[in-house]
Amino acid sequence: MNSTDIRFPGFDARAERGSIRWELFLDWDVRDVLMTPQADTLKVIHRADPDRTGWAAALKAAGFPEPTIGG
Repeated sequence: MNSTDIRFPGFDARAERGSIRWELFLDWDVRDVLMTPQADTLKVIHRADPDRTGWAAALKAAGFPEPTIGG
């Protein structure tokens, strides 16, 4: 398993974790989305490489702000 931080600068991602998790579960490689100590950052647990472009597009299409997807 791999993990990738996904950050939404200035947005309380922790409060929207359930909705963000639901959108990311459209990618079969995503196993879980966990909270971190920072309110604007979540940790994505996934198989294979992160789909940075696909995840960002799915989240933007669902109405979330542009995320920064790190390593």
